[in-house]
Amino acid sequence: MVVIVIMIVVGGLAITTIRKESMSSLIKRTSNDFRSLCSRARYNAMESGQDRMVVYDPEKQMFYMARPTANAEEDSMYEYGFVIYEKDRWQMPEEFELTTEDTEPFEVFRFYPDGGASGRWSLNLGCKDNDSGMVIEVAKLTGTVTAREWGEGEK
Repeated sequence: MVVIVIMIVVGGLAITTIRKESMSSLIKRTSNDFRSLCSRARYNAMESGQDRMVVYDPEKQMFYMARPTANAEEDSMYEYGFVIYEKDRWQMPEEFELTTEDTEPFEVFRFYPDGGASGRWSLNLGCKDNDSGMVIEVAKLTGTVTAREWGEGEK
């Protein structure tokens, strides 16, 4: 009897670890992770009193927090007008894609010391295998970042 119970428990654990994450929960987790990066950039701008940016590198499919610079500093990203923070980054999951014609790293959102923001205002991250995805938007006045699953025709 004890052996059967142990086999059922082990089998149940094995199934939950093997089962692939649902697309809905992947979208939710991805949006939370991206919003977390944006929040860190926004709070860093307010704390430091200097602008902070969220930058996308299409080659690496990576988002970074960065600061604008006008000075030639020893950094590989200087040529693009910003210096990245290597620790504050977010790797986009391989199930997603950001359709862009840009091939060089570019600024997506900029956060100001007063809490406001500017940039593209919305960003569409789509799933490669189906028509689902999410829209990430930043409020101009408050700098608040929101994410939602996209609706009909938004891809």
